[in-house]
Amino acid sequence: MGYLIEYFKQRTAENAIKKANTHAKTAQQCVFELKKGLYALLIESDYDKAEEIFKNVDQIESDADAIRREILEDISKGELNPNIRMDLSHLVKRIDNIANCSNGVGRRISVISREFWENCSQESKDYMLQIIDTTVECAELLDGLLTALIESREKVKDIAIHINKLEHEVDILNLKLRESLQKTDFKINIFTGFLIANTLNILEAISDSIEEVADYILLLTVSKK
Repeated sequence: MGYLIEYFKQRTAENAIKKANTHAKTAQQCVFELKKGLYALLIESDYDKAEEIFKNVDQIESDADAIRREILEDISKGELNPNIRMDLSHLVKRIDNIANCSNGVGRRISVISREFWENCSQESKDYMLQIIDTTVECAELLDGLLTALIESREKVKDIAIHINKLEHEVDILNLKLRESLQKTDFKINIFTGFLIANTLNILEAISDSIEEVADYILLLTVSKK
């Protein structure tokens, strides 16, 4: 821990910083696009539009994978300190989880029957929208973390605290959503119910993944001190 900060401060690390930022922004874009898809599904009831947007999330997640591989290839070359390589690879993995979770939600929602969404109460839909709105707030702070990593420990701490609060809000909203869903007598089979529960778990995991990135970067700054 901590070695990554010194690495980021070196001129030779400029390319790695740029790619790490690009990776974070691409992960952000997955979350932003997922929100568009959920709005198309839950507000507009435009299932075809939502499906196309969820396909976009899949493509953006593929782009994030490509950037991740580039970064890992870069750090595998040369005489890098093993600790630097470890710090950066752990950071990249955590950022990649954000994109993976976003795509996981989009893929699963695409195969949930339209009947479920048509029977879903407005209360339940509102909770889902609040969850994605709060998750987007988390994601909007992501790229600022990388900038703060080389600028100010206090900035990292402030951003991390903000993300922690938003992640907790998502947890509470998720519980309320599950409570709300139980009020509706859905005519669905067991597999569909399992799929929906799994989808909600992954939706919640997006903010968890963002929090993990924030916590990891905070640990890097603490270990440096």
